[in-house]
Amino acid sequence: MKASISKFLIIVYLFSATEASQLLKLPLLFSHFVEHQQKDPSMSFGGFLYHHYAIEHGDDGDAATDNKLPFKSHDHCCSFIFPISIFHTIQLSQIKTIIIEKKNIFFASSGNIISAYLASIWQPPRF
Repeated sequence: MKASISKFLIIVYLFSATEASQLLKLPLLFSHFVEHQQKDPSMSFGGFLYHHYAIEHGDDGDAATDNKLPFKSHDHCCSFIFPISIFHTIQLSQIKTIIIEKKNIFFASSGNIISAYLASIWQPPRF
């Protein structure tokens, strides 16, 4: 049950908030290809795609249908976020002042590090 609900929600999201809804226009793409193939039987599907998507082919009498093809225009998809207020009132507590004491911090320079000390770090484990 949870899997089917999650699949449904993913599908609803994809078709409402992304351009995946353009895939629903694929039948129109194929029917428009059939129309072009009836006019010019030598046109291949690749040639049809090149004619409609790669070059500016101008108006060949079917501009209205051309603009309805998938990925030729944007659907202005969007998503909505509904903020839910859990806390109706916010009570501010008194602001506490924190005093941080200034301390002198010692930074060791490379002149202060003894090389024998560094060598003693890298010892094999002792049992």
